[in-house]
Amino acid sequence: MKKLSFILATLCVLFVSCNNDENNDNHQEEDHQKLEKMYQEIVTLSQVNTQTCTDSKDWDFTAIGAKACGGPEQFIIYSKKINTAEFLAKVKTYTDAKAAFNVKWNISSTCDVPIPPDGIGCVDGKPVILKNTAF
Repeated sequence: MKKLSFILATLCVLFVSCNNDENNDNHQEEDHQKLEKMYQEIVTLSQVNTQTCTDSKDWDFTAIGAKACGGPEQFIIYSKKINTAEFLAKVKTYTDAKAAFNVKWNISSTCDVPIPPDGIGCVDGKPVILKNTAF
C-alpha cells in the first residue's frame, strides 16, 4: 500500500510539474508577444518620413533591445522631425522590458555586441546606417 501511495504521489507531482511547464511556456509566449508589439510600434514610429531623406542631419540612430549577455541587440534609425523625447522613451521602455524578459525567462544569447554606426546617410531618398568597414 505504501508503494502505491508513493507511486500516486510521484505521478501527481510529475503531472503538476508538467502542467506548470506548459503554463510557463504560455506566459513566456505572452511576454514575447507584448515585446513584439512594443517593438513594432517603435519601428513604425522610426519609419515616419523615411521616403524623404534628403539631409542626413535630419536623422539619428539609437541602440535598441538588450542581449542577455549585455549590450544592445541593434541600432535603429529615426527621424529628428518626430517627437524624439517620446520616441527615445519608448525605446528605453522596450529595452528595459527586453532585459527583464531575458532575466525572467533565463534567456541566453551570443555575447557579440553590434558596433555603433559611424553615422546616417541618405541613399536613394532613404536613410541608411553608415559603418566603417576598414578594420
